[in-house]
Amino acid sequence: MWLKFGVARSGELTSIDEVVRGKTQLTCLYCGGSLTAKKGSVKEHHFAHTEETCKPVSQRIKTKAFPSLPLYNNFTIELYGEELEQLKVLWKEYGAQNYAISKDLVNFRWELKGLVESSGDRTYHFTDLGKIPVGALPLALFNKVQEPLLLSELASLESSVEIALSAGLSCLDERRADLLIYRAQLRRILVNSLYFLEVCDSLPSNQWIKPRNNTAHSH
Repeated sequence: MWLKFGVARSGELTSIDEVVRGKTQLTCLYCGGSLTAKKGSVKEHHFAHTEETCKPVSQRIKTKAFPSLPLYNNFTIELYGEELEQLKVLWKEYGAQNYAISKDLVNFRWELKGLVESSGDRTYHFTDLGKIPVGALPLALFNKVQEPLLLSELASLESSVEIALSAGLSCLDERRADLLIYRAQLRRILVNSLYFLEVCDSLPSNQWIKPRNNTAHSH
């Protein structure tokens, strides 16, 4: 996962989709360093530091820890390709026919992730969440599954910022940046009128842009 947002001179966040390839006037949310838009034909479009990549961004690239919307980034389910194909076959042969699924056909990871649940008598059925990766959940139901997950993740990030603020933790700037990236992604889907959620901007942008000198190898 890559850095997808930069900070404009106005303090507003700008998406990689809104700029042309090359050096930009944008800066990094985490360190204040200048950014270059990488928009080639091989890697996913993203921002890279024009000079050295700061440690917060470098670490998030390695661990894929940039905040992302639940279900929008491969549904946040993290299934292997083979697992996903098995799940699709199971849906086609059992779920779509409303047949009970025998326990010996169920991967324990699917149950752990909430994709299937027990019906009793050693049988299982697909949950609404499990219907999403197989393309079987109607949009109206998808919204019902998605909305609480979106709000839960938002609340978690806001709580993380509040804890860092009250405790005076050194990671406060990073947590604020994570929260702002998440809010920016959330606004993008709200603009498309698919979801109607009220996002509270309790943190003014001028509270979080505090450049640091922590650097790592550039990418």
